[in-house]
Amino acid sequence: MDTSVVIKGYKNGIILQLNNELPFAELRKRIRAKFQDSAKFLGAAKMALTFDGRILSNEEQKDVLRIISETTELEVICVFDNNQDNEALLKMSLDNMISCLSNQTAQIFSGVVQRGRKLESGSSIVVYGNVEEGASVISGGSVVVLGTLAGKVIAGRNNTADAFVFASRFTPVHLQIGDVIYEEEELTKKELKKKLKFEKKEHLENASKIARLENGSVLIETIQDDTFAMASELSEVLS
Repeated sequence: MDTSVVIKGYKNGIILQLNNELPFAELRKRIRAKFQDSAKFLGAAKMALTFDGRILSNEEQKDVLRIISETTELEVICVFDNNQDNEALLKMSLDNMISCLSNQTAQIFSGVVQRGRKLESGSSIVVYGNVEEGASVISGGSVVVLGTLAGKVIAGRNNTADAFVFASRFTPVHLQIGDVIYEEEELTKKELKKKLKFEKKEHLENASKIARLENGSVLIETIQDDTFAMASELSEVLS
C-alpha cells in the first residue's frame, strides 16, 4: 500500500500527509493519482487544506492546488501551513470565521489577492485565501485572512478602536491599525537567532497571529490554545 500520499478528511477540511523523502516530481504524480482515485469520495465542497509531513514552497503548494482543481470538484478556500496543532487550528479557525460571517456585515473575498491589487472596504474584510506581497487590503473595520498575509494591510480606517488583523500565516510587509503603524523591534543578530530558535522549538514560526491596538501601540499575539478564546470575540467585533 502506497503511504507516500495520505488524505485525511475532517469536518471543515482535509489534511494532506506527504512523504518527505521522494523528489517532488515523483510525489506530484502520486498526489494526482491519489486525488483522481478519491474524487468521488471527496465530492464537491469548499474546504480548507493543510499540509503535513513535508514543507512545500509556494510554487509547490500552487502546483498541488492546480492538481486538486483539475482532478476533483473541491474548492480549496484557504491553506494552512504545517504545525503540530493543524487539526485543532483548522477546526477552530473555520468554526469561528463562519460564525463571524453569519451576521453578513463583512465584505467577503474568496481567492488570492494578487500582487498589485488593492482590496478596500468601509466595513470589515474576510479573505478566503492568500494576500500576496505587493497587494493591499484596506478596511474600515477588521481584517481576517484565512491564508497567508504577506502584503500591506490597514485596518480600522474608520477609527475603530477595537479593530484587529488576523491571519493564518502572518508576514505582512506593512501593518497599520487606525493611525498606528507597526514597527518591528530591532534585534541584534544574536537576539534574532535566539528568537527564531525559540519559535522553531515551539512550532510557532508558521503559527496564526492576531494584531490589535493596546496602549497606543500595535500588539501582535500568537494564536495558541489558551489565547484562541479571543476568536470567540470575532463575531461581536465584526458585527
